[in-house]
Amino acid sequence: MNKTKYIFLAVFLTCPATVPVGLADAPANGTANAVHMDDSHMEWWRAARFGMFIHWGLYSVPGGEWKGKDYGKEQGGASAEWLMNSAQIPKEEYRNTLAPKFDPTKFDAAKWVLTAKEAGMKYMVITSKHHEGFCLFDTDATDYNVMDASPFKRDIIKELSEECAKQGIKFGVYYSQFKDWYHRSRGRGNPGTLSTEAYLDLVEKNLDELLSNYGEMAVLWFDTGGSDVIEADAQGARVLELQPNAVICSRLYSRRVPVDQRKYADFESLPDRMLPAKRMTEDSETCMTMRHNWGYDRNDDAWKSPKDIIEFLALCGARGVNLLLNVGPTPEGTLLPEEIERLTEVGQWLKANGESIYGTNYSPVDHDFWWGAMTQKDKTLYLHVLEWQPDGIEFNGIVGKPSKAYFLADPTHKALPVTYTENGHVTKIEVPANAIDTKNTVIAVEYETPVVTAPNAKGKYHWYTNRRTRHTDIRENKNAGRHALPEAVTGN
Repeated sequence: MNKTKYIFLAVFLTCPATVPVGLADAPANGTANAVHMDDSHMEWWRAARFGMFIHWGLYSVPGGEWKGKDYGKEQGGASAEWLMNSAQIPKEEYRNTLAPKFDPTKFDAAKWVLTAKEAGMKYMVITSKHHEGFCLFDTDATDYNVMDASPFKRDIIKELSEECAKQGIKFGVYYSQFKDWYHRSRGRGNPGTLSTEAYLDLVEKNLDELLSNYGEMAVLWFDTGGSDVIEADAQGARVLELQPNAVICSRLYSRRVPVDQRKYADFESLPDRMLPAKRMTEDSETCMTMRHNWGYDRNDDAWKSPKDIIEFLALCGARGVNLLLNVGPTPEGTLLPEEIERLTEVGQWLKANGESIYGTNYSPVDHDFWWGAMTQKDKTLYLHVLEWQPDGIEFNGIVGKPSKAYFLADPTHKALPVTYTENGHVTKIEVPANAIDTKNTVIAVEYETPVVTAPNAKGKYHWYTNRRTRHTDIRENKNAGRHALPEAVTGN
């Protein structure tokens, strides 16, 4: 992932008084892809809300260690997939040591895709080429690839793309187009072997191969874009020439490039592991790890709990942001038991509560609550109760009394008692003493007409991301004390 320290600038929504807020008001190409005639290619992506990110490459073999030293602890700025750079390994030594050992014979694309599908994920993005420069696909542009340089000799990208098509999940690739420590001089200790022109030719060939040989490419997830807008535009144009419906990540461009000049970007990729402070008016996505590292690390045991992940997914939804949740497969080609366990629990929660995530829009009020946050769809609000309030779940800012409220996971949809106070537009739902789901109890709140935001609805955001540790936290909670995701979620 990108190690650059980002400055995050967000444009925030102000709701007009007493205006219905629904899916029609969802973000519409806020990152200003000026090339597509319309944004119909974004419809599936907006509805999906949840995808799997996969970081896999030669760096999985050492698992964050090099010559007895652990480079995988991100507190010091390093990460397992950055080993080549952080340990300053000469590229030939890196290749000659690791490529012959990359033989993931237990890799089973069908199992990986099924795991993502059962977790409720709607799309998958894998590192086709990370910063180490090693390609997980068959390419004629360089021999530094899985077919020519490793004993595995199977096209990982092809197997996953075919399996995603078979199982009904959208497939995309991450591609590090600017930072490449093997082919060009962008890392410590490795002088570049390719001129800029030659390297751009390699990138062009790689993109042509990825966009031509692997069926539908739903997402092109670029990373660490350079400041050359002309160069980025040329790459974006090539993507749309070969895959007109591909969704393109804003990291095609440097963050220094003004938003209105990123004409091929379809969505804003937020800084790694960051929950925006407020809801987003542009199409946005955040990517999150399950522990410290993106790539496999043999010493990293700082796991987030299933509750942490479900909370983060709900908070992303309330802010109108997709969540791309990462796994780091082992050098043998398997997902870790801890990853599968967490994904399974998230999937079970989504089976009962997915209606509150998929196809929803951001919260109709520009704040959240002591107890959590809300998403919406059509005439229904979904209250994601992350901190249980046995005295009742109360919210302000919505005009009118609901027609019904019930626990979404309750198949009978038994009505919960509701009161509404017009002065302040306060709605209160009576609930039992204990939550029906300690990870995230969802209450569906139905209205007879489209949801209307009250004039001058006021509140504040209690849930936020600590910019130093990049964990989600609640500033103040009068009933449940301080709640936080693990300190393990450090910045990069």
